[in-house]
Amino acid sequence: MDNNTYIYILTDTLVKKNALLDKLLAITALQEEYFHDFNPDMEAFERTLSEKDEYIEQINQLDEGFERIYHYVKEEISTRRLEHREQIEHLQELIRQITDKSTKMQGTEMRIKNKIEAYFLGKKKEIKNLKISNRTASNYYNNMYNQQVGESFFLDKKK
Repeated sequence: MDNNTYIYILTDTLVKKNALLDKLLAITALQEEYFHDFNPDMEAFERTLSEKDEYIEQINQLDEGFERIYHYVKEEISTRRLEHREQIEHLQELIRQITDKSTKMQGTEMRIKNKIEAYFLGKKKEIKNLKISNRTASNYYNNMYNQQVGESFFLDKKK
């Protein structure tokens, strides 16, 4: 293969990565919507996580392929910058778009993380309060059961 083919493959890889990032951004926005309510749909959230994992795996494969191909054409691109100027500019633009999308996704992921932590903190408090309520009720019933029935505290037991 000639170097132009390698550069074309690099461009194609970045285009595919860009499209996958668009899909990831859409899923991440959907996940954020799930946590607008106080009672999020955790099953739907988990489904989006598995879908996200698939896209992330594809992106990782694209990144690995990009690195391998770039290794072959790195010297060609750096020594013949003027010849490949248009292709390099296109690659740079795609990389800028990818970087912007990655930054946007990181911000959204951080907001989701904070919402998830708040959600689980609330659930933890609910469980703690439930345990305290159950313990209190159990102690009350045990005390009532252990009291001696019909015995008065005011009777003198001396005879």
